[in-house]
Order: sequence, then C-alpha cells, then structure tokens
Amino acid sequence: MKWIDGKEINIKQFTGETLCEKLATDLWDNDYDQWLECADFIQTASFLIAFDTELTMEGIFTFLENSIGHYAPNIIRAFRIIGDKNDADILEEICQLAPPDITRGEFLSGSQQEYNITTFKNNHKLNEETEARIIELNNQLYLHSGVDIWSLLFTYLDEQIENL
Repeated sequence: MKWIDGKEINIKQFTGETLCEKLATDLWDNDYDQWLECADFIQTASFLIAFDTELTMEGIFTFLENSIGHYAPNIIRAFRIIGDKNDADILEEICQLAPPDITRGEFLSGSQQEYNITTFKNNHKLNEETEARIIELNNQLYLHSGVDIWSLLFTYLDEQIENL
C-alpha cells in the first residue's frame, strides 16, 4: 500500500494506534495534497491528527486562518467516518460562521508585516456575536467535552487494517 511519502508500506504490521504513531511522525514531512493520494483510512487519520495538533497548539481561530483550514471538509468527513457526528456537526457550524478559505484569504491579504504579533480580531471582520458563538462551539469540541476521538479512530483503523 502507498504511504504518505509515496513509498510502499506493509500496513498489516500496524494496529490502529501504532499506525497513528507513525503518521504523527511522518505527516509533517509531506504536503496535505500528498495525503489525498493515500487510502481513505490513512487520510482520515491524517486529517484528524493534523486538526488535533492545530487545535491543541493554536486554537480554533488559528485553524480557521491557517492552510489546514482549507481541508475542513476532509476533517468533518473524518469525524463522521469514525462515528463522531457531534464534533463533525460542531466543526461544520464553526466553518459556516467563519469559512476557512475566506478567513485565510483575509489573513493573507491583510496589511500586516511578516512576524507582526496580531490577533484574530485585528485580521478579520467577525462581529462579536459570531466570535462568541465560535468560542461557545469550540468549548463543545472533544478537547473540552471529554469525548475520546482516539479510541474511535484506533477502532476504525483496526477494522480497516483487518479488512485489507
């Protein structure tokens, strides 16, 4: 099977958990578009790992303006695939309130100088109600609700590997 770097790999040697560990190590050496060339279940894991990393390290507003936000539909689909409809619906609503591609465009077209320290509010035209709703929805995502997406993902991957 083709790995994210384009090389062949024996996926059967992994469990869902060990596959995620390998992905977490290898993801960042490859472009997002390369992930799309992999099997669907590898894409699912890749996008969830990337989203979790972005959300944990930078927060929902940075996700919306960074390049990973362009792949929000893939991330929403990944949540649904592993059986986490709640987080899929929450992220979908957040992205309707502040579409990532538009938000990224505003960020890139801003008059900020590289390395300036700015806030999301300085770079975008969200009204206070929309910003408050995004914060409220963010607080309902798995990081704050106690939903264990990892057990859902590992189980899904174990099933996919078993069916190869």
